Amino acid sequence: QTEVVTAEELMAHLGNCILATQPKDTSEGLQLNFQQNISDTMTVLPKLSTGLDVNVRFTGVSDFEYTPECIVFDLLNIPLYHGWLVDPQVSPPAWLLVLLGGHSGVQMIPEIPSPKPSVMFGMGP
Repeated sequence: QTEVVTAEELMAHLGNCILATQPKDTSEGLQLNFQQNISDTMTVLPKLSTGLDVNVRFTGVSDFEYTPECIVFDLLNIPLYHGWLVDPQVSPPAWLLVLLGGHSGVQMIPEIPSPKPSVMFGMGP
């Protein structure tokens, strides 16, 4: 028997898990920071069903530019990792620039030449 979890149920559960992370320290600054984090999270949670905007950095498998979407993972103490596969048919200078420059993928998009359609779809030259 398979039970289906709806997106709404998942969001409610994640919201409850995040609320449970409330710090024990009752200092005003920490509580205000937590309240802001909760507010930011509630804005981001509905996006989980369609995808989140995270920008990778090519300086390490756990390096990301901080975007508002990262708060969900931070509050739930879930580490994020990314991988990158190099297409052997794409010229090395484009991907090598990314790796050596330590730029994020978003910063590099204008600098990477568009591949030929035949390369994109795996067809012959």
